[in-house]
Amino acid sequence: MNSHTIRTACIAIGIIASCVIWLPVLYDKFLIARFVAVAAGLAILFLFALIGKKRWRIPDTPVFYIYLLFTLFCGCSILWATNTAEAIFAFSTKLLTPLIIIVFFSLLSTDRHVTQKALWVSAAIILAVYLFFAVIQLFHVESFSFEQLYRVSGINGHKNLLAAMLFVLSAFLLTAFSIFENKLLKGLSVFMFAVAIIVIILLKSRAVLFGLIVAGICFGIMILMCHCKKHFHRGYHLTIIISIVLVYAFITVGLRWFADRSVPHTSEKSEIEHNMLSTSSLAERCLLWDKTYLIADKHPLTGCGIGNWQIHFPDAGLEGLYRSDVWNVNFTKPHNEYLGMLSETGYLGLLLYIIFLVSMTVGVSFALVKTRNRKEFLFGAIILSLFVGGCVNALFDFPNSRIEHVIWMGIIMANLLHIIRQDQQKALGKGWNVVFLSVALMLLAVGGFRLKGDRNTFRMQQALKNSDWKAVERYGHQALSVFYTIDPVGLPVQWYLGKAEKQMGNPQAINSFRKARRFAPYCKENLNDLGLAEYYTAHDLEKAEFCLKEAIRISPNYLYPYLNLAYIYLSENEPQKAKAVADGIYFDEHKRDVMKADAIYFEPFNTEAARQKIDADYEATRMLYMAIFEKMKK
Repeated sequence: MNSHTIRTACIAIGIIASCVIWLPVLYDKFLIARFVAVAAGLAILFLFALIGKKRWRIPDTPVFYIYLLFTLFCGCSILWATNTAEAIFAFSTKLLTPLIIIVFFSLLSTDRHVTQKALWVSAAIILAVYLFFAVIQLFHVESFSFEQLYRVSGINGHKNLLAAMLFVLSAFLLTAFSIFENKLLKGLSVFMFAVAIIVIILLKSRAVLFGLIVAGICFGIMILMCHCKKHFHRGYHLTIIISIVLVYAFITVGLRWFADRSVPHTSEKSEIEHNMLSTSSLAERCLLWDKTYLIADKHPLTGCGIGNWQIHFPDAGLEGLYRSDVWNVNFTKPHNEYLGMLSETGYLGLLLYIIFLVSMTVGVSFALVKTRNRKEFLFGAIILSLFVGGCVNALFDFPNSRIEHVIWMGIIMANLLHIIRQDQQKALGKGWNVVFLSVALMLLAVGGFRLKGDRNTFRMQQALKNSDWKAVERYGHQALSVFYTIDPVGLPVQWYLGKAEKQMGNPQAINSFRKARRFAPYCKENLNDLGLAEYYTAHDLEKAEFCLKEAIRISPNYLYPYLNLAYIYLSENEPQKAKAVADGIYFDEHKRDVMKADAIYFEPFNTEAARQKIDADYEATRMLYMAIFEKMKK
């Protein structure tokens, strides 16, 4: 066994470990753990490459350079991002892809067959692990309703992310037909592919199924192109230009038109609740998309900064988003990777990414048409179809936000770039090992701080459940760093500190709420608490009014700022203003009954407590009206 085979086997083991590791002591059990694992693996790899004076190879093609330019532009957006910590981490995850491309492109260039076989083995093992956990969880669901199916996440954190990985890995296994002669391995690939598709269907992940269908259509088109080679040797650049224009117009204009016409425009709030009742509703995604375009309208050229969609999204208003407006569920992604890029990197960043995707797809298509090797064509057609299917899935979900998906999409890109430029490569100087090692160590440092923050946030949440405010304050301070300022669901750590300080009677709580606003200026929970602090601690009625009215603007169905502002007006002996605020509250008996019926869906592990809270909120609304009535009588 030569050194390349050993090195490839070690990297394959690293891929498997990076994709299946999880830590139960973290708030997000998968994301940070896998990010740190990949960063550590890359750092070790580049260290050995430095010691061994290895020279890495990159594809000498404009397609790869365009992707590097897009990645650099994402990094520049840190300079104007509202939340720098989230921008740094989001950019760090972006940096993983070019590093993975360079590593696997070099491996493919050294020994393509050994590398492809190692990747097949890795995909098979990881897929088997994912299927094992997914099938066990499927056997424990009470029914195949969407509510129950969201409990099935395997070891991927979310059922749709699980489905996306099942698609990527199972489709990758089909490359066995081009790299193996053994019929048993081919049969195993087909069997695992079939099981994965059945699980995806049971999970009702329609975005992934749609991507799978498109991938099948793409494969059929490639077969057709293979049989009509003489018609596809010309028009390469024209095809790229036309495709870029069409795809860019579809995302920036066509999708916006569709989203605008798919959202409910009724002013009847009960009807909006009905439309938003199910997370499977297309109307919810269209509302997310429609509001995401509003972010792009405010930051058209360069965007609001990478990783900052969740920071700016509430500014577009949460009305109509039943789960976020009524149930306080925080969205962290727009369920569309391209609109996320549009809002975070502007029209310029999206254009760079579309140019890359189109150039990659067209470039590989034309390269495959020219090949005379049947097995190479079959391998390339499968990988390209998988790539296109993944791009389609990203229209409806956010798979690229997960490290395991980043790894495999980077591997797929490396294979596609190798098809485009397997004979035109550029060997980097040995000094680049120092650069790559430095980048990997930087990623490891960022991951270490995020791991520390996530670990302490998990502890803080546990203390919060027990109302142990001293522990909340202690763990909150330990979680904070320049790389970690908000928790995985978008709530500022400083807000937790402010709540703890407020409960313990510490007047410094107002400063924590003010700092939290710098990190997340449109967080309705923090605006509500800051408004109270501005009035009762700083005695500033004007600032209190602004914060509470801003919280109401952002979330018209968020009850607490209404109550707090109304009681402030009663304290100021202005019952008419208090009544005007109270009249804006939508919390009648119908809404109470709807929310109590849905409590099992949104609070499956503590449904009775959720229902008790709903009754308490309804009673608080009633008491407010009584207080206003009594005040107006005097």
